Amino acid sequence: MPSPHLADLHDSDGPTLMTYLDWLRRRWWILALAALLGVGAGLLVTQLQTRTYTSTTSLLVRQLGPDANPTAKVNLDTEAQVVRSLVVAERARALIKTDIPAEDLVRTLTVTVPPNSQVLQVTYSAATPESAQAGSHSFAQAYLDLRLATATKALEGETTAIQQQIGEVQKQLATVAGRIAAAPANSAERARAEADRSVLTNQLATLNSRLSPLVTSSLNPGEIISDAPLPRKPSSPNQTLNLASGMGAGLLLGIVLALVIDRLDTRVRRSRDIAGRLGLPVLLELPARTPPRTVLPPAHQVSRELGRLRNVLLSTLPEPQPGRGRQLLLTGASGGPTAGFVAGNLAAAFARTGQQVAVVTTKANSPLAAMLGGVKARHTLADVLRRDVSALTALVPAPGLGQLRVLLPGDLDAEAELPVAGLLEVLAELAGRFDHVLIETAPPTVAVEAQALARHVDAVILVVESGRTRSSEITAALRQFEQVDAPVLGAVLAPRLADSGPGAAAESRPAAP
Repeated sequence: MPSPHLADLHDSDGPTLMTYLDWLRRRWWILALAALLGVGAGLLVTQLQTRTYTSTTSLLVRQLGPDANPTAKVNLDTEAQVVRSLVVAERARALIKTDIPAEDLVRTLTVTVPPNSQVLQVTYSAATPESAQAGSHSFAQAYLDLRLATATKALEGETTAIQQQIGEVQKQLATVAGRIAAAPANSAERARAEADRSVLTNQLATLNSRLSPLVTSSLNPGEIISDAPLPRKPSSPNQTLNLASGMGAGLLLGIVLALVIDRLDTRVRRSRDIAGRLGLPVLLELPARTPPRTVLPPAHQVSRELGRLRNVLLSTLPEPQPGRGRQLLLTGASGGPTAGFVAGNLAAAFARTGQQVAVVTTKANSPLAAMLGGVKARHTLADVLRRDVSALTALVPAPGLGQLRVLLPGDLDAEAELPVAGLLEVLAELAGRFDHVLIETAPPTVAVEAQALARHVDAVILVVESGRTRSSEITAALRQFEQVDAPVLGAVLAPRLADSGPGAAAESRPAAP
């Protein structure tokens, strides 16, 4: 039959933003707990990690040599590798005055080159601020000392080589001078000697011009432009990063865990859960904020929704036989009081049309008694089944609704199976007098009479409690009705209501096969 109010009609296309928000609302405690655990884990990791301090020295590297071009750039990538060399590490080790091997010192050293600069940044890590400061400064100073020593040695070697060449030329000039003195004037031998002297004199001048800048040059390998400061706080562990990472990992784990729990939780919460999982039409979904166990006034939203359901039922159900009213069976898929609440308010909706309505309940813990406003029943269904009174005599009028009568269960034996034949006689008697007879029973998986009566009524409506009824309970109830070919119209999804009494959770009648 067509559904009067399929609240999740759009949900059939897939989950919506509201679906996810509702899911987060239900499982927020898992996410909060996982986030707290993640923060705790991050804090624990921070406490267990060894504190490390870092300090950085910045070096300006210059060109070396007497012919150095002040605008030329040094290959700092190569120089960075020199800083990390074992030669520099040995020099730094001596400056630090430590017994740590040079290889271990290099492992705690980082050398970086800022873009578009002639600067080396030498960063050293250690267990104490003082060690970090001393290590960074010592490596920087050791690099400058090594660079200066290497350049000085090269300069001295070049100077010595030129000086040796000058000495040789001077010796040759002395020999040539002797030849000139011994040769006769205007002789060919004298002319050759004077030519040799001219060549040697030019060589000596060239060598002196090369030597002069070497002797007067000053070597500048570079300088420390920002010396290593004393660290004020450890660079590792990064508590903020650890806490943020722990919270992020905890939230991710919490989302996965909440999703798994939500998938394993088969409780029905939305109309889509019923229509999508089980293929059962949803006739109505009552709002979440529904007043518990009371007959609501006509202007209430729930009353208007049930009034629409009544209209659809009146237009959809086949016309009853002459002299016989329509009979509707309402039963919960789980054992809560919601089915009685729906039965009472749906009966009131029928009664407001001016037709005569009777409600019969076989549940000892039905909220219909409370919905009568404290009216005491002189006779009950138990008296009728014992044939002490007739069903019409045992009816109790509902306050404020003259067209509505209620037959309460009374002291029915919860351990015994109700006589179905007697119940059918009761229904037949009421159907001959009233336009509509609504029957509330316990779930068919609990009460045998639910299945037995279902095949004799005009329609069966299954009441599902949001957040309480599980998919397996709905499937089991539908299986019981299918076995007797009962006319199940669909389901009404209602919010979970508080149980009516101490025995509400334990319905112990024999179950249908």
